[in-house]
Amino acid sequence: IQQKKKNPQISENLENLQEENSNNSLTGVRHKLTRILNPAKLTPYLRQCKVMDEQDEDEVLNSTQYPLRISKAGRLLDILRGQGQRGLQAFMESLEFYHPDQYTQLTGEKEGPEGLTQFLLLEVRKLREQLRNSRMCERRLSQRCRMAEEERSRAEHKAQELRHERLQLERFG
Repeated sequence: IQQKKKNPQISENLENLQEENSNNSLTGVRHKLTRILNPAKLTPYLRQCKVMDEQDEDEVLNSTQYPLRISKAGRLLDILRGQGQRGLQAFMESLEFYHPDQYTQLTGEKEGPEGLTQFLLLEVRKLREQLRNSRMCERRLSQRCRMAEEERSRAEHKAQELRHERLQLERFG
């Protein structure tokens, strides 16, 4: 099987075309997106993906230039568009997680645990399992502690009885 060598010029043109198409599809639904997006929910994930920095986040969330949530969402989309394909990809992942209906409408992909959503669901399951194991361990330790406390109490009671008996023997003995 022969593999064709990829022409770097063609690959670059394809990437530019994909980016342009993606930006065009976002532009087509920008009005709707700005109405549904809550930038405060999305910015932590977008910062984690390093498509926004602290200054961008502060500008979007706290600038007096953008007093309304809609204008904040618009500024967020502008910042992400400036980040190119990486910004778009991170945005789409956050959209898939926080707004799955709009993600499906925008991409045509069926809803369901895909990409980030699937990863997060697996992480939640792992954390729940860890929590359940921790609680079981806590219950076992608590039970052992109660048993040790009861044993100590019995031993103290027995020691008290023995001291009392010894005092009795010393008096009469």
